[in-house]
Amino acid sequence: MPTVAPLARAWRFIPARVLSHLEELAYLWQRRRASVYSDSLTLRDFAYLSERLEAHLQGALVAGEALDGMVAELLASTDRDEVFAAAWALLRSGGGGQVRSVLEAFAKARGPALAGFGEALTLVPLAATEATLRAALAHGSPQHAAWAALALAHHGRLDPAAPELAGVLLHEQADVAELAWRAALCLDTRQAPQARPYAEALRHPDPRVVDAVLQAAVWTGQPWLPDTLRHLAAAPDGRALGWLAALAQPAGQDAVLAQIAERPAAERGPLAARLGSFQALESVLAWMASDDPRLAASATLGWNRMTGLNADGIRGVSPAGDEADPLLLDFPEELVLPDLPKARQQWDAQRARWQAGLRWSRGHDIQGSLSSEAQRWIDLQARWDFGARAALAGQRIIPPPPPV
Repeated sequence: MPTVAPLARAWRFIPARVLSHLEELAYLWQRRRASVYSDSLTLRDFAYLSERLEAHLQGALVAGEALDGMVAELLASTDRDEVFAAAWALLRSGGGGQVRSVLEAFAKARGPALAGFGEALTLVPLAATEATLRAALAHGSPQHAAWAALALAHHGRLDPAAPELAGVLLHEQADVAELAWRAALCLDTRQAPQARPYAEALRHPDPRVVDAVLQAAVWTGQPWLPDTLRHLAAAPDGRALGWLAALAQPAGQDAVLAQIAERPAAERGPLAARLGSFQALESVLAWMASDDPRLAASATLGWNRMTGLNADGIRGVSPAGDEADPLLLDFPEELVLPDLPKARQQWDAQRARWQAGLRWSRGHDIQGSLSSEAQRWIDLQARWDFGARAALAGQRIIPPPPPV
């Protein structure tokens, strides 16, 4: 009787599909990192993005031990997100050799690649990585120590008073100091906050560090913060004014709105949306009628965010200034201009309701409470702002944004 030998399969999976999963993983991680403070995505959108990341990770993990060779090129890349995708997949695979290859590469990494390794190590449990992270904290470069501090702090495995953390909070390199303050935020929102060198850190020349310091101060409820924000916003500092708008009590909203009105056109709408007051809505409606397309477009964004309605009109382009980037002359910024009659109709229909509220976001008054319905619709920035206001008042209702 004729017989047919069984097929000898070289693979239990399609290698090209595994690589496709890894490429998508890198792309989606970049999107997720950029979305944490989004003023358009909701918590549900963010959760869906995280689910997609996990799905592509599981697709890559079917390669098993063969994954080592398939990610070797990505692991040696200088691209932050490619390195993250490779490192996260190997760490999640759980194989001793695979984890070891990531830890060895982490020790040698520099620049954007180090950030990719650091993010992957922060996300995974510490069972197989803690010893290496502690060694990096004690003996590594400042960048390695800062990433190790963040990973350990995220999992509650770092002493809040650790001298290694204190030693990098005031580091002159912005990437190091920023990571250190993110680690401090992880620790100080889980227990009694430590005394940190806030005043010195706020003098750092890099705005990323200043923003990380302010965020730590907000979420740990530092009582001196409102006065400091008013001082910084008078400088003027756009980031400080954003926090001032988000945290302002009703009695102080008009003063903040006056400062917002002095900011560049493109900043006014988003800043007014963080303030969310009825007077901010009035101002935004007036700005929508401006002859300056940048101000009108900015105001339209603010209007849509506060009201939860849509007043988009035709699309236009940003006018080139006298000192415009030559690239913008060929590829001008696209603007969405308002449909002013539509916005005025919305104003007439909803004015009485809006006047009765204190802080509007996507059509919900979120000054004092956050209903289940509001949580479905408000954007991530508004959610974090709500939590920050509560934390500053001594109530930790929701946790701070994820550290990576």
